[in-house]
Amino acid sequence: IMSIPSSASHSGKTPSGTQSVERAFAVLTAVATAHSSGTTLPALTQVVGLHRTTTYRLLKCLLRLGAVRVDVESTRYFLGPLALELGVSARQQLRLNELLAPVLTRIAEATGDTVFLVVRDGLESVCTDRRLGDYPVKTLIVDVGTRRPLGIGAASLAMLQVMTDKELKEIARANAGQFQSFGTTAAAVLKKARAAAKVGYVSAVVPGVEGVHAVALPIIDSQGKPFAALAVAAIEQRMSQSRQGELLRTIRSEVSRAERLLIKADIQAA
Repeated sequence: IMSIPSSASHSGKTPSGTQSVERAFAVLTAVATAHSSGTTLPALTQVVGLHRTTTYRLLKCLLRLGAVRVDVESTRYFLGPLALELGVSARQQLRLNELLAPVLTRIAEATGDTVFLVVRDGLESVCTDRRLGDYPVKTLIVDVGTRRPLGIGAASLAMLQVMTDKELKEIARANAGQFQSFGTTAAAVLKKARAAAKVGYVSAVVPGVEGVHAVALPIIDSQGKPFAALAVAAIEQRMSQSRQGELLRTIRSEVSRAERLLIKADIQAA
């Protein structure tokens, strides 16, 4: 059962940006609740508690974006392709986290360090899960849900390392403006990705977090595309060359398991 967000007041005042978003989501949620049979403008107006003209204006915007669609004959509203795509994407991420939860747990238990699952989403990477090891000093370098441009962070670089040079250049060019806010450039990201490709893994200090180092490996889907990456972060005193080798062997073993799970579940890169 879906709960309908409480709408704004019935006043005719121009809503703020946040209020407009809240109202649009109230309308979208109401359409989703009645998706099997569809719903009408009068019904939506009553459910969300807005003026008919306000509800219609929000529907027109949602229609234009593809979040809802209207059946011309019945004039009933249904969820549109965009909403359905978002739902599929969300379900896939939940499935991914569920499938790989044991993988993260095993790495954290074996290493004692912090483990991150980072997934590609277009030109961005998203941390979707994290596990803490039992070592007293925790390295919480990113929170679950953190989004960054593809190419920022060890796990993100690990995904780039297996891409073609053409793909690398396209991503670097598209994210060039955002790289600046992280204190780097497209050229620097390309250089790091190419260096990682030569050795087969990423080993790097964590930008903006003093004294922390991370190693990472990509997870490849059934189509040979980098889908996600696993990274382990620890304080630099625990990141000698020999220990990095141990960590990479542990991660590589679990990446192989993860890739088999993904193929079996038919989960692919976005």
